[in-house]
Amino acid sequence: LGTTVEAAEYKYRVDILRSIKGSFKFLSCEPLVENLGELDLTGIDWVIVGGESGNRARPMKEEWVMNIKDQAEVQGVAFFFKQWGTWGSDGVKRSKEANGHLLNGKEYQKIPDK
Repeated sequence: LGTTVEAAEYKYRVDILRSIKGSFKFLSCEPLVENLGELDLTGIDWVIVGGESGNRARPMKEEWVMNIKDQAEVQGVAFFFKQWGTWGSDGVKRSKEANGHLLNGKEYQKIPDK
């Protein structure tokens, strides 16, 4: 089971997800459109983060992604960085393929054991 949390105003969805019975739970933070702040990832197995694609895509900031990655690591949750989307980490708009999926020059694509 999973839910999308693309902005801080939707963090309440994590609590709803936690309240539902299921053996595997994940968050899709894509397209990530703002800093989510502090996250309680208790009961969450996997967090996927990605930027928005397309002509009207909004930029994603590296510090927003790092905030989620760092919290996932501290809380023992697998972190998967999917892609930058239309806007690269350098703030340049180009194809999502050209922007790739590296974060600070590294690939973060953990998949939980479950």
